[in-house]
Amino acid sequence: MSTSTYNILEINGRHVRIKEGIKESLANVDAIVFDCDGVLIDIRDSYNKAIHKTVEYIFSIIIPMDVNVPLTTDVQIESLRMCGGFNNDWDIAYVLSEWTFLNMPKECIKHFSDIMSDLEESKSLSNTVSILSNKFKGTMNGVSFQEFQNKFVETLSRVVKTKTYLDRYDIDIIMDAIAAERGLTNELRKFRRFLSYPGNFGECLLVTIFDELFYGAEGVEAIYNTKPLFFNGPGLFQNETTLIEEEVLVKLQRTVGYSNLTIASGRDMWSAKKVLGKLFEYFNQDAAVFLADEVRLIGPEAQKVGKPDPYSLFKAVSYLLPKGNVLYVGDSAEDLLMVKNANKAINRFVFAGVYESSSAPELKIEYFMENSADIIMPSVNELLHILMYAKEG
Repeated sequence: MSTSTYNILEINGRHVRIKEGIKESLANVDAIVFDCDGVLIDIRDSYNKAIHKTVEYIFSIIIPMDVNVPLTTDVQIESLRMCGGFNNDWDIAYVLSEWTFLNMPKECIKHFSDIMSDLEESKSLSNTVSILSNKFKGTMNGVSFQEFQNKFVETLSRVVKTKTYLDRYDIDIIMDAIAAERGLTNELRKFRRFLSYPGNFGECLLVTIFDELFYGAEGVEAIYNTKPLFFNGPGLFQNETTLIEEEVLVKLQRTVGYSNLTIASGRDMWSAKKVLGKLFEYFNQDAAVFLADEVRLIGPEAQKVGKPDPYSLFKAVSYLLPKGNVLYVGDSAEDLLMVKNANKAINRFVFAGVYESSSAPELKIEYFMENSADIIMPSVNELLHILMYAKEG
């Protein structure tokens, strides 16, 4: 539990928390690195929806039943994002798929397992989906997952209180224990084979479905140079809106220097540039780091240097060459942990956490306060006022 205390700064009627003792470090900031999702871009109707729809599509293949609530919720997603190890939304879709699978009616799980036993490992994605879809006919009505969604959040909350960092490997251990307790170890193993995660687009079912939903046909062709297998419509990224105001970017450039604003994000440059439009030009593109692009170039191994590893932050700063401190603006646990990890090597980083674009803002405020975030603010647009406050006598 944090022992930090905060000063409250009121900006346009909104409260900003600034940790005591941080003002001098903040006044010495001459470079700003931004996370993209949830900071510069509102992703609640894009990435969150892609997670929901990915899980729904996976289970539309293998669940012969109607459900009376969505399979996943935004609160589940936000609870995972506050674990520190879920910068990649593929991981979130994977974990929520596992949890949903383990809470299916047992007869459905057993039926799925029997069918998977008969499928050859070499079946293509489209053939596997077609075979499973044809095998599951008929429906079972009135199945509710709401109880299990709430239990997921409660279980995760208990575990998070005992560990400062959780990733999908940690959650897999929890899932293994649940499966063993319910006598479903082999069934869970077959479900993971069905998802084939982690893996590459076109080979891994979960990654392929997610990216086709998020990027749409246009994005899949631009990024992967191929046609989509399952979805041929527009991508969910087109639902995104910008969160930062152009006037703020103009004034931030004047404050820290015209080349000292950049981005270090887990997403890709293609969609970020599409959404930000002319605002993208305010950022130093030579210094920008988009980890999703590096994963595609290097392979799944590149995920090992995703947040909270400070790789992307160090890489961005190596192009900026600031003389003073660096401010990183993020919105999640892994963003804060990345800054803390970076400070273990070079103590020159300040963290600002935003929360207003979250589906569970209270959860983020609580986490940031308990883990001593330097600044806690509603949105990125308060940043200029905060820097001016720090530079006052």
